[in-house]
Amino acid sequence: MSTTEPVGVAFVGCGNISGPYADSIQKHPDRLKIVGAFDLNEKAGEAFAAKYGCTRYASLDELLADDAVDVALNLTVHLAHSGVTQQLLAGGKHVHSEKPLAATRDEGRACVELAAEKGLLLGCSPFVILGEAQQTLKKHVADGTLGEVREVYAEMNWSRIETWHPAPAAFYGEGAGPLLDVGCYPLSVLIQVIGSVTAVRAMGGVRMPQRTIGSGPNAGQPFTATNPDHTCVLMEFANGAHGRLTASFFAVKSAQAGIEVHGTEGSMRMDQVPSFNARLHLCKPGEREWTDVEPIAEPHPGVEWARGLLDMASAIRQGTPLTCPGTAAYHVLDIALAAFEASDSGTTVDVKSSFDSLG
Repeated sequence: MSTTEPVGVAFVGCGNISGPYADSIQKHPDRLKIVGAFDLNEKAGEAFAAKYGCTRYASLDELLADDAVDVALNLTVHLAHSGVTQQLLAGGKHVHSEKPLAATRDEGRACVELAAEKGLLLGCSPFVILGEAQQTLKKHVADGTLGEVREVYAEMNWSRIETWHPAPAAFYGEGAGPLLDVGCYPLSVLIQVIGSVTAVRAMGGVRMPQRTIGSGPNAGQPFTATNPDHTCVLMEFANGAHGRLTASFFAVKSAQAGIEVHGTEGSMRMDQVPSFNARLHLCKPGEREWTDVEPIAEPHPGVEWARGLLDMASAIRQGTPLTCPGTAAYHVLDIALAAFEASDSGTTVDVKSSFDSLG
């Protein structure tokens, strides 16, 4: 296998998010190449293939038979993630999946174990820890700028996505909801910056069950939210730090956003979680105002959607370890599911899994 030719990427799912991924991939032709796409909706697959000049596969088996495919990018709906990922791994392809990794622990473990058994790479979103702002936060914590971290706050008040998304119902159903769909962003950052979560408490539920699609061809159609649309989580980290996280599809608008990390020698704030060019601020003991923190490198504006695939390309061609492997995604899933259980039971729930970052 050449260590210099671009890694071939095949899309599985050509829906709403496929365009941003594809556009970003095309900006890195030396490292990544779109070789094909498959979607159960033939028209969607045809339109994607025509726009990006790649093969439209008539079936998943046809994709798996294509030797040009190094990595399959799983962009299917939430509940299909684990099943499709396992099909792709069983067929011999490295996989990067959109979040969540799975809807249940059993499904998530099956994905991680199959990848290990096959000797294949399994990556999973969110990959935002690869962003310049997020890496800057991680470096300052690791370097001791804040002393010993004791408290962490994180907010993902994502408003009511049915106001803009043309097919929002799945985001309020099993395997989704704000904790799994957007709460995973700060969770994925925090386990890399602070370390594993060992126990959680939580409160939440379906605060507004009846919803109405606000845009697209199905505008005006009602649907019912069945998974919690608002959850507040208290977390205990393995290093003794405590944290709280709010994830909401209920709050219409909130001034609370981003991540705050508080230590014995100072506090640092990142004003939003997903964007690679999020602003960072530091306040030391005795100071009254935040001061700006320079990023460790020129940040990409917003999110560079190909960043996780670029990380995987390095792992395939140069043998570097994945920054956002399936084991990290499984720990995030385990935390979220433990939070649902804690909310339902009113008790503290232990998180059995753990994740060791690259340092």
